[in-house]
Amino acid sequence: MAQTSAPTQPASRVPRAPRRRTGNGVMASTLIGAHAFEHFFSNAIPLLTTFIAADLGLSALQVGVIVAVRSAFAGLTSVGGGFLSDLFHHRVAWVLSISAFLSGVGLLLMAVSPSFALLLFALACASSGAALWHPPALGLLAQRFPRQRGLYISMHRSTGSVGDVLGPMVAGILLLGALQWEATDGLIVGWELGWDPIGWRLWLAVSAPVMIVSAFVIYGLLRHAGNTPPLNIDIVQRMRHQWDSTRVAFRGTGLWAIFAVSAVRGMADGSLLFLVPLYMTQALGVNSFQAAAHLALMVGPAMVTAPLIGALSDKVGRKSLIVLLMAVTTVLTMAMPLGGQQYSLWITLCVALYGLQHFTVINLTSAAAADVAARYGLESSFLGLMWGNNVLFGAVAAVFIFGPIEWLDWQYGFFIAAGIYFVGLLASLMIPSDRRGQEPAAAAA
Repeated sequence: MAQTSAPTQPASRVPRAPRRRTGNGVMASTLIGAHAFEHFFSNAIPLLTTFIAADLGLSALQVGVIVAVRSAFAGLTSVGGGFLSDLFHHRVAWVLSISAFLSGVGLLLMAVSPSFALLLFALACASSGAALWHPPALGLLAQRFPRQRGLYISMHRSTGSVGDVLGPMVAGILLLGALQWEATDGLIVGWELGWDPIGWRLWLAVSAPVMIVSAFVIYGLLRHAGNTPPLNIDIVQRMRHQWDSTRVAFRGTGLWAIFAVSAVRGMADGSLLFLVPLYMTQALGVNSFQAAAHLALMVGPAMVTAPLIGALSDKVGRKSLIVLLMAVTTVLTMAMPLGGQQYSLWITLCVALYGLQHFTVINLTSAAAADVAARYGLESSFLGLMWGNNVLFGAVAAVFIFGPIEWLDWQYGFFIAAGIYFVGLLASLMIPSDRRGQEPAAAAA
């Protein structure tokens, strides 16, 4: 793999005297724990969309627009947030706090939106806030733990998966007013709650203030997490330095292939989270709790497997694992709708196996990008660019996946998603072989 030196650091970055710094343990615990909290609310949105679509009378194509808007604004925010996080790393606590605050405001606006257009605007705010979290959070973890990037990035993703599981499960039970599972023979297992079902607007209205309050807690815990503030900041010079370093980093390092795989994977991942619960409620006729359980199965098992795969990649390299996981995902996605026109255990099995490796490829490509970015001090920029790259492509994929459903059948959405994953499999073969052990053992100051 070609090695290229980064451009000389601009002289304007003269540091002040060392200041108090948030410890690694507090920093990692806050970032990893808060990620679960944020995902508890944000990942309930795919399930809520089944109720929103029924309440507002939305078509499959309009649901695709919801997914596209969510992805597009998340992508733009992620790219900009990563760049600004590296540019003003001493203000990283502000960026993380604004992320939580903006998410809360967006959820509140969704709760009171009277029309589809205003709902899209509110969703754009909420998704922008959620996306703003990843670049500074992953950048901090990558900088503080250079020898264990794969592990800590995967742990961050896994705690997000805790929220991904609990959020839709709790929402599904409360919106249905029952905890019920309809078996293949029509037998209903479960019980009703002792109160009436809540509406999707009430769920969002309760979620909003919790996120807003959490913004202040996050700032209090991480206000000293960033680097020492520099003196005599020349913004133009620093921006030019970052741009030059980014161009150099893409030369001969394999980043183009890494970003291509990550983008293609992200194209299908985001849409599939919406497609599965919609397919189950509208095509298979299951209830919201059962759909929520399958949404949880799509992300829950990775809580255990993702850190293990991340730690393994730190030892054996990223490429071989990425290729294997892309192949498995392609087959499982193609198989999901093949269980018939009614619910069967087949789709539950396929979804559970999919969940064992969901987000693991994104974790590995993020770690691979951070391996390169660390040489140039651009961890947040690269990770923000990667996450933004993923969801921006996901906005385009949402139209291609949900559009044909309008005129064909739900199963074609899965077939299109499988085709996208297959393109990612081909791109993964172009990733250069890894060479581990090149990074310093201690985190950069």
